[in-house]
Amino acid sequence: MTMEATLLAEWFPVRVHAREGGFVVEWCHLGGQRFTEPFFDDTIQRRLRYPFNWLFRHQTSLDELAELEARNPGLPPTGLIFHMSRCGSTLLAQTLAALPRNVMLSEPAPVDTVLRARWGEETPTEEQRIAWLRGMVGVLGHKRHAPERHLFIKFDAWALLQWPLIQRAFPGVPWLFLYRDPVEVMASHLRHSGAHMVPGVLEPALLGWSPEQLPGMPREEYGARVLASLCEAALGAWESRSGPARLVEYRELPAVIPSLYSELFGLELSGEELAVMREAMGRDAKNPVLPFEDDSAMKQRALAGPAREAVERWVRPLYARLEAARRDMRRMG
Repeated sequence: MTMEATLLAEWFPVRVHAREGGFVVEWCHLGGQRFTEPFFDDTIQRRLRYPFNWLFRHQTSLDELAELEARNPGLPPTGLIFHMSRCGSTLLAQTLAALPRNVMLSEPAPVDTVLRARWGEETPTEEQRIAWLRGMVGVLGHKRHAPERHLFIKFDAWALLQWPLIQRAFPGVPWLFLYRDPVEVMASHLRHSGAHMVPGVLEPALLGWSPEQLPGMPREEYGARVLASLCEAALGAWESRSGPARLVEYRELPAVIPSLYSELFGLELSGEELAVMREAMGRDAKNPVLPFEDDSAMKQRALAGPAREAVERWVRPLYARLEAARRDMRRMG
């Protein structure tokens, strides 16, 4: 094997760091480890505990990574998964990861860094970011095991705010947006906030806001308006779609997953694979030793006061539009 082939077979880009004048990619030795944990970082943190990864480091620039992928292309993306957050996307990802022929990248941090890449006062051009994004996804999706044929990427919830760039990077790749009653999503975040629900984590410009809008904004309003921005971005992507796409509401899970696999992604399931998939569908995605349980009623009861009022004001109308679009989609077949 060449040095490049060895690198791609055993090492994996796990972090991207901004440095003066550019970005540095940090690699981790994975060996034969598959991505079967609920999240990308779960697998990486496990591997970083190995002494080898304490002692040895491999680094490249982002441009070198893109060149490496161009000479040794990885699997092309089979499907892209976008989501509102706290709406069953991890269950879908875990079900796809259960099949050995799938490479499932669940919210890979290096992809998010590339999508939001900037240093100092400089912002890379869109062409640079597209090249880096294609390179990063290609290297992350490199075939490492004989059965692997398909690459799926579940993006972080806020990635859809960069839909035009992702669409340019991966034109025509089938995608879906998974969403849920916003009362239930907000209830989950108030119990344990996702990063994007913490003011200041996302750049205000990404949400279409000015920095002056943030100080003094109540937490409930901020969270509701972030969720509204995600739904609005999904509606924009849906209305401008030019290839295969689906809107999926949480209540359709997990029963809809096999049909997504065949109808949206165009892949046939053997009887054995369907049995494996159904077993994964029956487990709690974030804690697979527990069975999957619908907690919608509990979350509906949990949300009240200003948080519920903010959801009804900012998010409910967009949720209703998504539901109308999904119903139209089902009528049209």
